[in-house]
Amino acid sequence: METEKEYEQRIASAEREHDRAAKAAEQHNKQVEAFSLLGMKAPALVAAGGVAAALGFYSANYARLKPDPANLENFNSVLMWLFLGLLLTVAAPGMAYFSQIAYVTSLTKKDYIWEHPFVSETRGSRIFEKVGDACRWTAVALTLGSIISIGLGGISFLSLIHRI
Repeated sequence: METEKEYEQRIASAEREHDRAAKAAEQHNKQVEAFSLLGMKAPALVAAGGVAAALGFYSANYARLKPDPANLENFNSVLMWLFLGLLLTVAAPGMAYFSQIAYVTSLTKKDYIWEHPFVSETRGSRIFEKVGDACRWTAVALTLGSIISIGLGGISFLSLIHRI
């Protein structure tokens, strides 16, 4: 049988654990806002700048590129890699944003109880955590793909400059 003092200690411990879990959810919510406001702007601007520079180069050097069809093919390769990098760059923060939403939802799906361990996993919380993990690793893969694509676009661009 639990004494009144033990009961009060258990309830105080439960309240502390519930507050800790609520603060964790609040922190994740702030991360969601950060991804949505900042994370989607910066990488897209970098990739778009590469596309704009390539198009500027094309318009300034069209007369030198036109005589050799291989130059135009190489330029198309540059644009393809840069546009792919731009697309992946825009998609990656979106997946990161979705991962944070899934993690927050996972936290809200946990059971808050008055017995130890005070906060416990549920089927729903585990599912949303796995969805968050999948979205996070997809964002990592998209980011890596974007870096590779922009790098290949840069290499193609240098090859084109070397040819003309």
